[in-house]
Amino acid sequence: MNTQKNILNPTLGLAMLFASVAACGAEESTLQLTENGLGDLNSGTSFSVESIAQALPDFIVTAENTYSEGEAYPAIFVRDGDVLVAQVFPRFEMTSHVGAIVVTDPRVSFKGRASIGERFADLDVKPTECVAGLEERSGLALCQDGEFPHVGLIFGGNWAGPDGELPPADILDGFTVKEISWSAGVL
Repeated sequence: MNTQKNILNPTLGLAMLFASVAACGAEESTLQLTENGLGDLNSGTSFSVESIAQALPDFIVTAENTYSEGEAYPAIFVRDGDVLVAQVFPRFEMTSHVGAIVVTDPRVSFKGRASIGERFADLDVKPTECVAGLEERSGLALCQDGEFPHVGLIFGGNWAGPDGELPPADILDGFTVKEISWSAGVL
């Protein structure tokens, strides 16, 4: 590449500067959650570290436990360095295959419709149905994307209302996406 041309073309020079800065820091994730899963990871993938690592070759994949109400459940964690990208869970009826994926990395969006950290009010397409989280999920709004019944958006924000009750619409508008979940079955 001719460096002289980069100096003469400020737009290209800035693009090169941003590309070199990005290369020094955390790399952008090329993953995208869709109605079918995360990248090549889907309901046809075996629930094993080896199969998930094969479906997501650029990531660190480890078998770990996750806890709910004090009980341990098997999960497979997908990381980009130290950053948790997603947790993968087996199906209930067929534990040998992937049944759910929970994305927690803001670099992974759901088909450009929603990303971690995005405000409810700023979404181009609003979820059609939301329910209040209970117990460990108290204070969160669990919403379903109306067009894609396999995908859920979990919102959180500042609200200390009663357990099992959604906040008023004006407060929900300020909630942000905390997790994006995909399920092999309808949520």
